[in-house]
Formats: sequence, C-alpha cells, structure tokens
Amino acid sequence: MTHYMPIVPVGLFDVLANSKAHNVFILSQFWDEAEYRQFYQQHKWDNVIIDNALYEDLTPTNFDDMIDMARTIRANRIFVVGPEVLEDGLQTGAMTRKIIDQFGGNANLERNICLMEILHKYPNEMRKQYEMTKGTPNLAYGISIFSYRLGYDRASLLKFVGLDRDSGSPYVHAFGWDNLLELYNMPFFDSVDSSIAVTAAVNGIDLREHYQICRQPGRAGAIDPNTPRTHTLEPGFKFDDALRYRVLENINFLTTIAAYNNPGLRV
Repeated sequence: MTHYMPIVPVGLFDVLANSKAHNVFILSQFWDEAEYRQFYQQHKWDNVIIDNALYEDLTPTNFDDMIDMARTIRANRIFVVGPEVLEDGLQTGAMTRKIIDQFGGNANLERNICLMEILHKYPNEMRKQYEMTKGTPNLAYGISIFSYRLGYDRASLLKFVGLDRDSGSPYVHAFGWDNLLELYNMPFFDSVDSSIAVTAAVNGIDLREHYQICRQPGRAGAIDPNTPRTHTLEPGFKFDDALRYRVLENINFLTTIAAYNNPGLRV
C-alpha cells in the first residue's frame, strides 16, 4: 500500500479535511502562516512528512525549527526531512550522518519523530550516499521527482541502491508525482506527495483519462508551461463549488489507486 499525501492551498483545506486522505505533506516555509499551521495542528494524521523547503526556496528551514513543528502535530509517525544539497548526494549523506551521530546513532529524534534522508541524484552517487547511512535504526529515505524527470525509474533506483522491500528497508517516500503509471512500480514506496489533484482540477484535466501531467505543449494531459502553480496561500473564494468537487474527487481517486497501486482502478 502506498499513501497519497495531497498538497492543497489553504482555500481547499476543508476539502482535504473531508477527503479520504489521512497522510499529509507539510511545506515548512508556510508554517508561520496561522491558517496553514492551525489546520495541520487541529487534525490527527497517520503519517506526516515535514519538508525542508529547499525544493521551492534557496534557503531551507532550520532543522531544529522543523523538529519544533513536529512536536505540535498529532500523528502516528512524523518524518522530518534532514538537511540536503540538491546537486550532491555525498554532501547530503555527510550532513545526515552528522545528525544521526548527534542522536546517538539512531534516527528516532524523539517519540514518534524520525529523520528522513533524500537520496540524490544519479544512481552511482545514490548508492554511495546510501552506504553512508544504511542500517541506521528508524532512518527513513526519499527519492525525489528530479530522478524521475531525468528518466530513471524510481523503483529500480531503490533496488539498485539496496532499498527494496526484500532487504527489509525502512519507510521510503517518493517526492513528487507527475505520472500515475508509476504506481505499478510503487509497492516499494510507502507514500508519495503531489499537488496533482489540484493542478488537474484547475486545468480541466481528467486524471482517469490522462495519467500524466506535464508542461510540454502538444502532449495529452499537458498544461501551458507558463501556467503558474496554484499558490499554497490561495484563499477559498478563488475556488468555486464545481472546482472544489473536482479536487475532492481527485484526492479520493488518487488515495484509492495509490493504496491499491493500480492506476487503472475506477472509483
């Protein structure tokens, strides 16, 4: 089973609250916004990942601040993404190793809060990075959408570095989701995050017919490459009832097909 973690703007938080999704992905750069923070604090979740903001921002969120965020959230498990260098897996591995050593060789930071390391970016580099931290108790791992966009199959990368289920791997997350057909190879992943439910609804794309969203003109399921993403702090009045219903349908559809790892499932 793979858990879908929807990313939605604050104006659609009521839709998310009424959906089938019980696993969420938190963008730490918005935590100081009261409406954003209070929503995630008011609900009880199964699994939560707190991202370090580096994908969207040149300045990542301070790691200690992210642990403080996690302490205020009610969830079965919370994974805090550690420091990383997007273009350098070995530096990321060294930074992760430093935190692990700081916590006595265990990635269980406290109670239900664990460290998550993202592997970057090319196969051999990822394998070397994994060697730096493998075997660490409670350490979770992630593989980013960058690897997919470079043409690599992310499930194959897990096997290549030794993180497949046969080796008894820990929790593994796929960062970002462009193509629903990846689900056929996602039983190795515990979760995947994406704003695809909102992007598809806003741009009139039926995910049951077009399994991929891309920004390449002329392709099925494509959106205008100049179309900006829906901003996380977009207020509710920006979304009419018809669009809200489409977003709810998309979240429930994606949550169900992820759980069954079957993009062809009709629900």
